[in-house]
Amino acid sequence: MIRTIVLAASAAALFAAAPAGATEIRIKTAGKAPAELRAEIVKAASTVCWQNVRGETLATYLYPSCVRASVNDAVGKLNNPDLVAYNNANPAVFSR
Repeated sequence: MIRTIVLAASAAALFAAAPAGATEIRIKTAGKAPAELRAEIVKAASTVCWQNVRGETLATYLYPSCVRASVNDAVGKLNNPDLVAYNNANPAVFSR
Protein backbone atom coordinates (compact mmCIF):
# COMPACT_ATOMS: atom_id res chain seq x y z
CA MET A 1 0.00 0.00 0.00
CA ILE A 2 1.38 3.40 -0.96
CA ARG A 3 1.11 5.95 1.83
CA THR A 4 0.54 9.56 0.94
CA ILE A 5 -0.07 12.81 2.73
CA VAL A 6 -2.10 15.70 1.45
CA LEU A 7 -0.62 19.11 2.07
CA ALA A 8 -3.18 21.88 2.17
CA ALA A 9 -1.92 25.38 2.61
CA SER A 10 -2.62 27.03 5.90
CA ALA A 11 -2.69 30.30 4.00
CA ALA A 12 -6.45 30.05 3.60
CA ALA A 13 -6.77 30.79 7.31
CA LEU A 14 -4.76 33.98 6.84
CA PHE A 15 -7.25 35.57 4.47
CA ALA A 16 -10.84 36.56 5.10
CA ALA A 17 -11.68 36.17 1.42
CA ALA A 18 -9.91 32.86 0.86
CA PRO A 19 -10.52 30.97 -2.38
CA ALA A 20 -13.34 28.44 -2.28
CA GLY A 21 -11.06 25.44 -2.87
CA ALA A 22 -7.74 25.10 -1.09
CA THR A 23 -4.84 23.91 -3.20
CA GLU A 24 -3.54 20.45 -2.34
CA ILE A 25 -0.48 18.47 -3.31
CA ARG A 26 -0.15 14.76 -2.57
CA ILE A 27 3.22 13.40 -1.50
CA LYS A 28 4.12 9.72 -1.39
CA THR A 29 5.69 8.93 1.97
CA ALA A 30 6.53 5.24 1.76
CA GLY A 31 10.21 4.33 2.04
CA LYS A 32 11.55 7.88 2.31
CA ALA A 33 14.12 9.08 4.81
CA PRO A 34 13.10 12.03 7.03
CA ALA A 35 15.36 14.46 5.15
CA GLU A 36 13.96 13.46 1.75
CA LEU A 37 10.37 13.52 2.97
CA ARG A 38 10.74 16.91 4.64
CA ALA A 39 12.36 18.35 1.51
CA GLU A 40 9.34 17.24 -0.53
CA ILE A 41 6.94 18.65 2.06
CA VAL A 42 8.77 22.01 2.05
CA LYS A 43 8.73 22.10 -1.76
CA ALA A 44 5.00 21.33 -1.87
CA ALA A 45 4.25 23.88 0.87
CA SER A 46 6.28 26.47 -1.00
CA THR A 47 4.31 25.89 -4.19
CA VAL A 48 0.91 25.92 -2.50
CA CYS A 49 1.64 28.93 -0.31
CA TRP A 50 3.01 31.01 -3.15
CA GLN A 51 -0.13 30.30 -5.20
CA ASN A 52 -2.21 31.52 -2.26
CA VAL A 53 -0.27 34.68 -1.35
CA ARG A 54 1.09 35.98 -4.65
CA GLY A 55 -0.47 39.25 -5.56
CA GLU A 56 -1.09 40.15 -1.92
CA THR A 57 0.42 43.40 -0.70
CA LEU A 58 2.29 41.63 2.12
CA ALA A 59 3.11 38.43 0.20
CA THR A 60 6.78 38.47 1.17
CA TYR A 61 5.76 38.52 4.84
CA LEU A 62 2.87 36.05 4.57
CA TYR A 63 4.74 33.47 2.50
CA PRO A 64 7.31 32.32 5.13
CA SER A 65 4.71 31.92 7.87
CA CYS A 66 2.43 30.02 5.49
CA VAL A 67 5.20 27.60 4.51
CA ARG A 68 6.29 27.14 8.12
CA ALA A 69 2.72 26.45 9.30
CA SER A 70 1.99 24.11 6.39
CA VAL A 71 5.20 22.12 6.90
CA ASN A 72 4.66 21.82 10.64
CA ASP A 73 1.03 20.77 10.08
CA ALA A 74 2.00 18.10 7.54
CA VAL A 75 4.84 16.78 9.71
CA GLY A 76 2.50 16.58 12.70
CA LYS A 77 -0.12 14.66 10.72
CA LEU A 78 2.40 12.02 9.70
CA ASN A 79 3.11 11.13 13.33
CA ASN A 80 6.68 10.04 12.52
CA PRO A 81 9.06 10.74 15.46
CA ASP A 82 12.15 10.76 13.21
CA LEU A 83 10.55 13.26 10.84
CA VAL A 84 9.40 15.45 13.74
CA ALA A 85 12.93 15.47 15.19
CA TYR A 86 14.45 16.27 11.80
CA ASN A 87 11.92 19.05 11.22
CA ASN A 88 12.63 20.60 14.62
CA ALA A 89 16.40 20.44 14.03
CA ASN A 90 16.23 21.95 10.54
CA PRO A 91 14.07 25.05 10.31
CA ALA A 92 13.07 25.85 6.74
CA VAL A 93 14.80 28.51 4.69
CA PHE A 94 12.31 30.37 2.53
CA SER A 95 12.93 32.17 -0.70
CA ARG A 96 10.72 33.03 -3.58
